[in-house]
Amino acid sequence: MRTLVIRLGALGDAVLTLPALTHLLAQGDKVTVLGVPASWSFLPAGGRLRIEDADAGRWRGLFAGESVEAARAFDRAIVMLRVMPALGMPMVHVPPVRPGGRGEHAARRLLHGVGGSAIDPDAIRALIAPDAGGDLHDLVLHPGSGGTGKRWPAGCFAELARRARSPLVLLGPADDDLVADFAGLPVVRNQPLRRVVAALAAARAFVGNDSGVTHLASWLCPTLALFGPTDPGVWSPAGPGSRVLAAPDGDLTRLAADDVARALARL
Repeated sequence: MRTLVIRLGALGDAVLTLPALTHLLAQGDKVTVLGVPASWSFLPAGGRLRIEDADAGRWRGLFAGESVEAARAFDRAIVMLRVMPALGMPMVHVPPVRPGGRGEHAARRLLHGVGGSAIDPDAIRALIAPDAGGDLHDLVLHPGSGGTGKRWPAGCFAELARRARSPLVLLGPADDDLVADFAGLPVVRNQPLRRVVAALAAARAFVGNDSGVTHLASWLCPTLALFGPTDPGVWSPAGPGSRVLAAPDGDLTRLAADDVARALARL
């Protein structure tokens, strides 16, 4: 079965799709994901999934309801969007979340939508295929997130890092405003996602906000996810090594470094 999966979005959206994709691959489907290539660059080049750019010329007109020649190469499409375009082929519509963003966990909703029931962590880690040779760190931290309301204060992350024997702080392109908070600490900035994968796979533990990197970490190492205003029942990391620490009343400024350190020790 040649299956086209239409899944737009950022890194976190891509990672939440992995249980559904590994189910399709286990069935023997040849899967192509139509999305944002940068969001999928955590996967190894030449892996089992093909990634196509939804903005590429050969897909132009798809989201305007036009017939697209490129779609004829597939037997069916699985559309993981709120609105389903007309493709002229058998289609399965799997909206990523329920209206209002509450209810079933986002990863399980996508998995159930393609006929799966159980998440296979080994298959997902094999798909990510982390490279060997990452430097070992006691604690890797990522203080960034897609929204400032979802960020635990950077100063608290820095305090937690200073308590670790061998910390590493990951900062991305959207985290330039946080650099000064981590002066004197080991920091790597703007690394390709495959290098981030290697660092996470070699970490003894990870702490991060509700972000794509935290979702990715949950499949690679023990992960503590700090949640504020978003609902962990829907958006928590799906990896087997993850735990959620929710801030009081959804306010991450009320979460003390001691609280996070205790949760990390339990992890």
